[in-house]
Amino acid sequence: MGAAELWRSLPAPHRRWIVLNALLATALINLVVNGVIALLFVQGQSDVPLWTRPLSETSTLGDTLGTIFLLPLITCVLTTTVVRRDLRSGALAPLDTEHSYGRWLAARPKGRFRRGLGFGVIAFIILALPVTLALVALDFGTLTKGEFVTFKVAFAIALGAIVTPVIALCAMTDGVDSTWSE
Repeated sequence: MGAAELWRSLPAPHRRWIVLNALLATALINLVVNGVIALLFVQGQSDVPLWTRPLSETSTLGDTLGTIFLLPLITCVLTTTVVRRDLRSGALAPLDTEHSYGRWLAARPKGRFRRGLGFGVIAFIILALPVTLALVALDFGTLTKGEFVTFKVAFAIALGAIVTPVIALCAMTDGVDSTWSE
């Protein structure tokens, strides 16, 4: 089943939830949170190099690789919590797991932290090398603080738009009886 077929097969309340929460709200959250993080991380630096010795100062590559892993992990914990709240309140019904996509989504780990670790690892495996090669090939070089903040925010919004809908769909298969400890 392709992405377009999956989208059409989702009930309208789930499609609406994904557009409003997994895409729009997440983009706004990533704008604010990653903007603040970027400003805090480059405090005291005059500019931001593409790469540097690990842990010596913020670099575009080091920060981007960290974002590739941490954003899906944190997003999974938060999004799963919100989806489960909406499932419990009746705002959303659990997704049917009888479809092929439902079985795949339901097969993801149930624990929000373990699922988040899994998404972080998968994102890192898929994206770390191509993103690194792209930054090097584009000769990204040293950025001003403003350029770095803009890049970090744009990258986080784009990554969030990719991973959050999938994370939300997985959470929508959890059912209303899922607990905080999962």
